[in-house]
Amino acid sequence: MTQGLDLLASGGTITLTDGTTVGLRYSMRAIALLEARYGSVANVQNAIDTTGKGAAYGPIVQLVGAGCVGPGGFEPHYREHQTVDGERKISGDIVYRRRTDGVDLADLLHPGRLQEYVQAWEAAFTKALESLGNDGTPEPQETPDAGPMETVSPGLSSTTSPSVPSTFLQTPSGT
Repeated sequence: MTQGLDLLASGGTITLTDGTTVGLRYSMRAIALLEARYGSVANVQNAIDTTGKGAAYGPIVQLVGAGCVGPGGFEPHYREHQTVDGERKISGDIVYRRRTDGVDLADLLHPGRLQEYVQAWEAAFTKALESLGNDGTPEPQETPDAGPMETVSPGLSSTTSPSVPSTFLQTPSGT
């Protein structure tokens, strides 16, 4: 039976240009970021052009970046807007910055390692989809005395900020 962090689907490790390694894990948060960026899981899976006629490097930064969120040490930074229908969309690319020093993940990826990144992403993302409910999810444990679950939505006017460690030093605004 799959337990604990296995459900967060670690599946591939990449080496960055500074010599550090990052394990890719696709939690619900990571997959939700990719869905917000690409529109659906199907679009996420087709984001990398394999014909050689479209984009490959930009999408792999997005795909790998989402897998580095959380325990991987990176935080997503993006612009979000709301359509007149009330639907929220991410505008442009998501920038993934390392929490410890603020370095952009895209600056730490080497173009010559594209195949390594694609293979690591495929392994981790496939494992995530399996462990999150497609082909191989453990059955949830039932609790006989559990009543109805109450959930609370933050509503349309809420905003969130990325988590920042206590050692983070804010850059002065120049005023």
